[in-house]
Amino acid sequence: MARTLWEKIESIREQPEHIRMRYVVGCLIVSMLFILGIWLLSVGEGFRNISKEASDATMQGGELMPKDQVPSLNDLLEQAKPLRVDNQNGQTDTNYFNEQEKK
Repeated sequence: MARTLWEKIESIREQPEHIRMRYVVGCLIVSMLFILGIWLLSVGEGFRNISKEASDATMQGGELMPKDQVPSLNDLLEQAKPLRVDNQNGQTDTNYFNEQEKK
């Protein structure tokens, strides 16, 4: 009663083609279910890692937010202060930037 794998393969080879196709389809279904199961486990683990990293990043991102009152863009535009460059030494803007471009 206990056949070896090779004996089972030989008995399947002796069957008509429609019976052999049933074995092929059955083996295909079993192997695909196995592969699908492994894939689902890996996808689930990937989502768990992503959600953990996202929650960690959210906590770290909260620390990056400014604590003090930050002026809005409208407030900055209303002030209309000209741009100043450090170490300008009384030069005009055009002269200063031309000098920087030469360096």
